[in-house]
Amino acid sequence: MVTEADHENHKHLDGINLDYFVQVQNNLKAEMKDTLILMDKEIKSLDLPEELEKILMEFSFEVINIGCSKAKVLRLSNIEQTFYLKINKVDSIFDLEKEKTILEWLSKKLEVPEVIYFGKKNEMAFLLISEIQGKVSHFVGSDAEKRKNIRILAEGLRKIHSVPIVSCPIDNSPDKLMQMAKDRLEKGNIDTSQFDTRWSDISPEELLKEVTRIKPDEYDLVFSHGDYCLPNILIKEGNLSGFVDWSWGGINDRYFDLAAVIWSIGYNYGEEWVKYFFEDYGIENFDWNRLKFFQILNEFFQQ
Repeated sequence: MVTEADHENHKHLDGINLDYFVQVQNNLKAEMKDTLILMDKEIKSLDLPEELEKILMEFSFEVINIGCSKAKVLRLSNIEQTFYLKINKVDSIFDLEKEKTILEWLSKKLEVPEVIYFGKKNEMAFLLISEIQGKVSHFVGSDAEKRKNIRILAEGLRKIHSVPIVSCPIDNSPDKLMQMAKDRLEKGNIDTSQFDTRWSDISPEELLKEVTRIKPDEYDLVFSHGDYCLPNILIKEGNLSGFVDWSWGGINDRYFDLAAVIWSIGYNYGEEWVKYFFEDYGIENFDWNRLKFFQILNEFFQQ
């Protein structure tokens, strides 16, 4: 027979008051409920598609401010997994639907995020992708780490450029980009405040004339990342772990990526480090005029 004293002894087993822990547990449950209600309100404030809202109901999130595009990026996490949600206008030049298309095409070819969800609502596009673990390659602590990262950057770009383009669903070839640049100029969609300091005092019209003048006679078409800058390459434990931000991925000239990564290395590490990338990628006779063409052309697609 269990007596009242037995119950009392059980509640104070080994000097621990179990009533206290029951109360703590109840308080935690209440706090969790309040947190979920708060998260629910925050998620609803984003005006998400209904299906996406259901997926994210039990995630907490934080805003990520790395990157140059005007897309909103949120890091969503719970105790089991981490996702990233990208939100942008449907008609943005950083096209999330194109990114979704490229990511799905690359799923068995390169280390890229998995597409969890894509949808549209009220002229906004929503792309939910899995996390690639690692540290962005522009965060470095020493010159030795810079040198190692440059080897990884070169290795990664060679890997991207080796992907066969036969079935690639997106064409970003230079002639197509030239026409897009002309169209954007005619519509007044060029933001000169985003121009590199080298041509910040040149009008968009004059810059278009210059890029037309130096346009290469032929192209070296490869599969291209489209924005091969250091914040888009992830490194984990000294090895390449993956590539992100694929809204400009597709068929393009090799130098489109080279122009981006050379600028990014100079900006993040210092121009004295660019020569090591040339060595590691395997460039002997670098075409500086071709580089200039693509660096200027890229100015027409800033946002």
